[in-house]
Amino acid sequence: MRHRMLVGMAGLLATLVLLTGAVDAATTLRIVFPGTSETEKQGSLRLKALAESKFPDIKIEFMYLGWPDLEKKLSVMLPGGDIPDLVQQQEATTLVAMGALEPLDGYLSRPGSPKKEQFVEGAWDFSVYGGKLYTIPIRAVSFGLLVREDLLNAAGMKLTDLKTWDDLKKAAKAMTKGNVYGYTYALGQPRFAWREGPYIAGYSNDVDLSDTSDAAKAKYLEVLRLFKDLYPSMSPTTKVMGLRDAMQAWALGNAAMFATGDYVVANVYPINPKFLASTRAVAFPKGPSGKRSGGIISNVGWAMFKGSKHKEEAWKVLSLFTSLENLTEESAMLNTPARRDIDMAKVSGFAAKFYPDAVESNKRIIGDFVENVHPATKAMNKILRREEMEVVFQKFMIEMLDGKLTPEQAYEKIKVEIEKIKRG
Repeated sequence: MRHRMLVGMAGLLATLVLLTGAVDAATTLRIVFPGTSETEKQGSLRLKALAESKFPDIKIEFMYLGWPDLEKKLSVMLPGGDIPDLVQQQEATTLVAMGALEPLDGYLSRPGSPKKEQFVEGAWDFSVYGGKLYTIPIRAVSFGLLVREDLLNAAGMKLTDLKTWDDLKKAAKAMTKGNVYGYTYALGQPRFAWREGPYIAGYSNDVDLSDTSDAAKAKYLEVLRLFKDLYPSMSPTTKVMGLRDAMQAWALGNAAMFATGDYVVANVYPINPKFLASTRAVAFPKGPSGKRSGGIISNVGWAMFKGSKHKEEAWKVLSLFTSLENLTEESAMLNTPARRDIDMAKVSGFAAKFYPDAVESNKRIIGDFVENVHPATKAMNKILRREEMEVVFQKFMIEMLDGKLTPEQAYEKIKVEIEKIKRG
């Protein structure tokens, strides 16, 4: 009897050892995830469940680093040897220049790997740096001008009237009434002080904010003067307003126009979906030196860190996250699709799960971006050390709007600092 008990205990111990070994054998992938909206965070939990069910030998650990802080924190982590495995990325210029990301071209010949022809051309091309592919797109990101159509109509104008910057200024002034401000600008954070307004406007005036050459000066000054002219139609809190604050202003009905991206529904819906019903998206009106109305397109994609110790497992998960299976649902959550082969009817079905109280609003807003903004888009330029330029731009934009600098003085200061940044 005692012998049988010993044998049984030995077997139990052996089983426990095997089970422990199985747990220890699981690979944990650390994934940097910068999505800031509640919808995006919930989406990350869905991705974790999807990957762990598909690959039982892989565990997913998400590291949440907000978009504005992402590159700054990674630039400290990576040189110190704290290297994750995957990262969701928009513009990867800085990380590529650091040598932090793994080129993905060599993985594309594997069975089941994503193929270029499956993706929207501009979205795929935005992932290419120096002739090498560093991210696989999951969503196209389109930027244009949001407009409260009901307020615009009440001011005696239609969407088709927004053709030029003069039309834009006229509309902003007409819609500024009571607690509603005609133009919203997230000036309080460098990333958005640069992009959610001036950078988008610049594309409609054939100028990039990183270009401070003599040839671009007149066009650049026109952008600065536009925002000086729009300032009386902005909220008194503009100088401290971040992207979340701007989206909250939209959700509460306090904003009439806002230059931003196609992620508006994900940000506004959790606060208050009511005003999405009157939200439209158009290309940013044509600037005085521009040839046509403008919009810009980039992407959100998945990248692998060159220093990852689990590249095979990381590629499996990256391929899953960029698959048609996953992106059909994910495209319903945020932005416009990066893949050409996505069934939009299925996307609409998934969208009802994410936005049950704004199904038609979401469909119309995404449709607006595809129909009104995409035809006017150019691929967003990839700018090395852009984050440093954003800080400089924000500082002098605030001083200009405060009346401490003229647009000409602000331009000269921006030019000096941006050129200094370019020289390194």
